[in-house]
Amino acid sequence: MAITRSQIAMIVTLPWLAAGVVLLAMTRIDGETQEAKLGLFGSAAICFSIGCLARTSLGLHDLMQASQAVPPTSQPGAAAPPPSRPSASSDPP
Repeated sequence: MAITRSQIAMIVTLPWLAAGVVLLAMTRIDGETQEAKLGLFGSAAICFSIGCLARTSLGLHDLMQASQAVPPTSQPGAAAPPPSRPSASSDPP
């Protein structure tokens, strides 16, 4: 079974959702020490950075797929192919 594009987008978004849940939990916890709250904040920051990395990787993958779909001669800055020269055997004597 192949994974669809929307499923990939959801998977990439999950670390950001986890970071939001952890930050929300951090603000709602009463009676915890400052160290425990800082630990939760660190966990949220790690989840957020994983989400950023996943989103960047997906974007780079999309760019590579788009660049491979474009013919090389139509890319900006690409050199035109050299003109074809007739072979020596086709020249009259």
